[in-house]
Amino acid sequence: MRSHSFLLIVFLYSSLYYNCLSDKTCSEEDKSCSTQALITSMFSVPNGVYIYSTNTKYQGNLAAYGSTLEFSGQNICRGEKLFSSLVNQFCPDVWALVSGNSVPLSNFSSSYSLPTNVPVFGPTGIQLANNWDEFMSIQTPVSLTRSFAEAGLGTEDFWSFAIESGSPSNNCNAGIDNSSESTGSIGSANTKNSDWLNPGGNSLGDCNTFHRVLCTCFTPNSSSEEQQ
Repeated sequence: MRSHSFLLIVFLYSSLYYNCLSDKTCSEEDKSCSTQALITSMFSVPNGVYIYSTNTKYQGNLAAYGSTLEFSGQNICRGEKLFSSLVNQFCPDVWALVSGNSVPLSNFSSSYSLPTNVPVFGPTGIQLANNWDEFMSIQTPVSLTRSFAEAGLGTEDFWSFAIESGSPSNNCNAGIDNSSESTGSIGSANTKNSDWLNPGGNSLGDCNTFHRVLCTCFTPNSSSEEQQ
């Protein structure tokens, strides 16, 4: 019983620390900084696809943590899930919001059974888009409901390895390169424009630079592949 209480305290503390240790003044509507809203959200979590952020920043060799870029990203996100600001700790499937040559972001629904008929939320339940297709601008360019920063995901950029629509782009040689000779696509947390995965189509970072990774968490339509 004590261990369960301790884990709950650690989770709440890490959530508040990540979201509230900043210069911004929190409003009552900002779930990411309201303790009462955060606790309430834990027991009334809406169904959807959730996006959360790693606290650690990584170089472009994101494939170094598993057998493939996809499983490596999954390992990164699994390792940071508990200590993120994610209120839905019960969503079983976790994958990095990084586009690979084998599994582009635009193919998450077919490859991982990611549901496309539910909203996409930030880590504390603030809506980013009506559904995954709009989130990715798969059919037509669609702006986000609000920026990632406004949804409690911080203001710093992140590796995306993608362009608008989620198709693979510059990806640090499929995530194996951490040198200054190669580049990877960078996403922005500060825009609602449909090209947030790679603003202007030319948002690149050298692969030896450090950026955070965003993660997806959801209940699949059917069981997706797990790493053995």
